[in-house]
Amino acid sequence: MMLHSGSRGIGNAIGTYFIELAKRDFQKNGRSPSRPRSRVFPGGAQHFHDYVEAVGWAQDYAAANRAEMMELVLEALRRHLSSFEVTGAAVNCHHNYVERETHYGESVWLTRKGAIRARAGDLGIIPGSMGARSYIVRGKGSAESFHSCAHGAGPANEQECCTEALQCF
Repeated sequence: MMLHSGSRGIGNAIGTYFIELAKRDFQKNGRSPSRPRSRVFPGGAQHFHDYVEAVGWAQDYAAANRAEMMELVLEALRRHLSSFEVTGAAVNCHHNYVERETHYGESVWLTRKGAIRARAGDLGIIPGSMGARSYIVRGKGSAESFHSCAHGAGPANEQECCTEALQCF
């Protein structure tokens, strides 16, 4: 069984709020970002600290949300299917998140938007869209991708899911 859920829109609202703050900060300081759609806060800035705290809360909420839904589904399966038993561990796979990691010897804040972590051996989920296949995958640990892979859905990703970053099974 596969369950796919996030922060139920809270993460998106937090992102939208802080993107607007960053946009105003750039305008107020008479600067423009190096890329037109890029909105960043300097490390150590109060908005940056607030953003990291808010995103961390949303990520924790998403994990708790998935855990609660999984327990309810397993409870229903046990109740209605007498022979049902859990035989393995759950694959809990964040996507669209921010995390402090070390890459190329430096500690950085890494944003995985539309991506999941794919370190060597990490289990992940590539969910399909309605009617398309979903995949349980294992990361290969590609440093060039910052140990990440796409978290897309749909027919195009069915063909692309077994890339250098992943092993599908």
